[in-house]
Amino acid sequence: MNQKSEPLDSRSSPPFAPFVPSPAFAWSVLAATVVAAALRFYRLGAQSLWIDEVLTWYSANVGSAFGVRDLTGNVHGPLYALLVHAVASLRGSDEWTLRLPSALCGVATVPAMAWVAARWLGRREAEWAAWLAAVSPFLVWYSQEARPYAMLILFTCVSGALMLELSRAARARTAFAWTTASIVGLLANPSFAFVLPLHLRWWLADSGARARRMRFAAIAGVALAALALPWAPQALRTWDWQRLHPGRERAASEERLRGAATFHAAALPFAIHSFAVGYTLGPSLRELIADSSACTLARHALEIAATALVFAGLGFAGLAALRRRRRLGDAALWLAAPAAVVSWFALSNFKAFRPRYLAASYPAFLLLIAAALVDLKPRARWIMAGAVAVLWAASLSHHYFDPRYGKDDHRGAAALVAARAVAGEKVLAVNSIDPMIYYYRGPLPLVPFWLGFASDPPRLDPRLDQAMSGASGVWVVLSRPEDLDPAGRFARRMDSRYPGAERFAFEGVRVWHVKFDVAPGTAAAGN
Repeated sequence: MNQKSEPLDSRSSPPFAPFVPSPAFAWSVLAATVVAAALRFYRLGAQSLWIDEVLTWYSANVGSAFGVRDLTGNVHGPLYALLVHAVASLRGSDEWTLRLPSALCGVATVPAMAWVAARWLGRREAEWAAWLAAVSPFLVWYSQEARPYAMLILFTCVSGALMLELSRAARARTAFAWTTASIVGLLANPSFAFVLPLHLRWWLADSGARARRMRFAAIAGVALAALALPWAPQALRTWDWQRLHPGRERAASEERLRGAATFHAAALPFAIHSFAVGYTLGPSLRELIADSSACTLARHALEIAATALVFAGLGFAGLAALRRRRRLGDAALWLAAPAAVVSWFALSNFKAFRPRYLAASYPAFLLLIAAALVDLKPRARWIMAGAVAVLWAASLSHHYFDPRYGKDDHRGAAALVAARAVAGEKVLAVNSIDPMIYYYRGPLPLVPFWLGFASDPPRLDPRLDQAMSGASGVWVVLSRPEDLDPAGRFARRMDSRYPGAERFAFEGVRVWHVKFDVAPGTAAAGN
C-alpha cells in the first residue's frame, strides 16, 4: 500500500480537509471491492433461513402487492423490506434472492468505508479501512443475511462521508444528498439515529458560522422527525415506552424479554468480540445460549485469548491514534454513546442487548483499527495485520464450512418431514411455525405449538394431547427453545412421554416422529 499521507495533526487546516484520491488508491479500493464481492456471494444461499430472515420474507410481502400499510407497519426496516420485495418479484423467494440486497449493500460498503475514512482520517487510513471492510467476518455475516443491517452500515458510511463534506463546504447539492442518505438510513433501520448526534457535532465544527448552522440543523431535525411520523403509531404499539421512564420500578412479576439473555454482564465484551471476529470464532451462538458458563468459554480459550490479545493491542493503539488526530470525541459519540443507550434499553427491559443493534457503530470500529495500523511501525504493522488476517481466515472458514456456526437448519428438518410423512399425520411446529411455513411444501397440516407451556408442566401434557389429537402420527419440530424454555423441559418431556419415537437432530432443530395405533380422527393418547 502507498505509504504517503496527509499531516496527522495540522492545526492550521480545517477540521476535515478535502481529499483527492490517487489512481493507486482507486485501484486498491477497487481490488478490495472485488474481494468483498467474492466473499459475500460465495455460498450466499447455502444456509437455511433463520427466524428473523423469515420475518423479512413476511414483511416484504413476497408474492403479493406491497402497499403503504406494508411500509408503515414495519418499524424495523421498511425500506429494506421494499427492496427485498422488488428483488423477489423478479427472481423468486429462495434464500439466495432474499439475501441478494444485503450482499449488494455489503459490497458497496467497501468504497463507502474508504470514502468516509478518507474524509475523517486520511488516505492511508482509508486504504486500510477498505480492506478491513472487505474481509471483516462481521460484515460478511450481515451481508449474507436477509436483514437490514448491511444496508444500515452502508448508509451510515455514505451519510457520514457526505456530512464531512458538508461541514467543510456547505453546498445545496451536498445537503440534499446527505438528507437523502439519512432518510434511507433511517428507513433501513431506526438505529441509524445513533449517528445523528455525531453528524450534528461535525456540522457545528465551523465555530464561525455556528448560529446559521444551528438553524439549518433545527430545520433538518424537524424534517427527519416529520418523516418518521407515519411510523409513530406502529412504534408506539411495538415497544413499551413506559419502561424507559427514569423513575419506573420493574414489578416482580415482569418477565425479562429474553430471560437471562436480555442483558448479561458479558454483553459488551461479547459485542466487542463479535465486532472483532464475527460470530464464528470462539463459542458459537448456540453454545453460548445453551451454556454460557466458564466450561464453554474454556473450550474456546485459545481463540478468545488470541482475539483479546490482538484487538486489545490494536484498540489501545487506535485510541492513541485518534487522540493524535483530535478524533476521540467523535469516537465516543460513534462507539461509546450507542453502546450506553443499547445497554440502558436492555437494563430497562425495553429491548434485549444484541451486537447487531450497534451495527451503526461498526464503521467507527474498523476506522479505529485502520488508524492503529497506520500509526504502527512497519514491522509491527504487518505483524498485527497478519494476526488479524489469521483470525479472520479462521472465522470465515467456520462461517462457510462448519455447521456448528451455521443458522438453524429448518430446511433440512422440513425436507425430512416432506420425504417421510404419510397421509393422516400432522406437523407440530414448536417455536418453529414461521420457518416451517416457509420451508415445508408437503400436504400435512402445520400446527403451531406455544413453547411457553413448558414452564407450566401441569398444562403441558393436556396441551400436547390436544395438539396431537386426530392424527395417526405427529412430526414434532422444535427450534430455538432458549427464550421460552432455557431449561429444556419440553425436550425432556417428549423423550419421557414417547421413548419409542424416532429422533432426528439438525443444527439448531430437533425432530421427533411419534406414531399412534389409532385411526385418524380419534384422540391420540399420550403415555
